[in-house]
Amino acid sequence: MLYFQWSDKDRALSQADLKKFLYKAFDDLGKRKKVLAIPPDYTRFHSFAGKITEHAWEYYSESLQDILPALGTHSSMTGEQIRTMFGRTPSDLFRVHNWRSDLLTLGTVPSE
Repeated sequence: MLYFQWSDKDRALSQADLKKFLYKAFDDLGKRKKVLAIPPDYTRFHSFAGKITEHAWEYYSESLQDILPALGTHSSMTGEQIRTMFGRTPSDLFRVHNWRSDLLTLGTVPSE
């Protein structure tokens, strides 16, 4: 299902447009009790993912329970990087994924 499409080649998407269309997409998804946001990390600062995550927090309020920056193979974000990228989003929502040591094997799938 397509939730948003922009095709105006003569006008850039403004911050007000971004928020309006994002809220419309969230409305179309319907009410949510628990939301986990997985934005990219600081290496993708210019992607507007921080602003989109901040808008998600504003929209979902207490239903947005955790934010897990997708680090890939990068280092965890510093508090300053989180504040710079994610604005007013509460820092206590951020979860650090230490991909080098906090993995847990739940089981294995046999080859056959």
